[in-house]
Amino acid sequence: MPCSGDGATRKIPLKWAKWHTSDGISLHPLQLSILMKSVNLLKRGGLIVYSTCSLNPIENEAVLSGLLKKVAKGLEIIDIHDMYQVKGRRGLLDWKVCGV
Repeated sequence: MPCSGDGATRKIPLKWAKWHTSDGISLHPLQLSILMKSVNLLKRGGLIVYSTCSLNPIENEAVLSGLLKKVAKGLEIIDIHDMYQVKGRRGLLDWKVCGV
């Protein structure tokens, strides 16, 4: 999935030189569009794994939230951490937007 890559700044310090707060916001519609196309191609009982190398909830949780609002019928978000022994942090269930 195309993303801002802000989660990779530890490994790629030069990424900070090009990073901007609007990166995630500008990528959100594209990410949502690609994910919606994936759902349209998905066979019944299939699985889509959505992943970015971004820490931004606008590129992660907000994309999934947008998908569920548009195509909620028959979709379910499952936690694969225990199913597949994935190491990492679970997604946010909610977050506060600064200044709102």
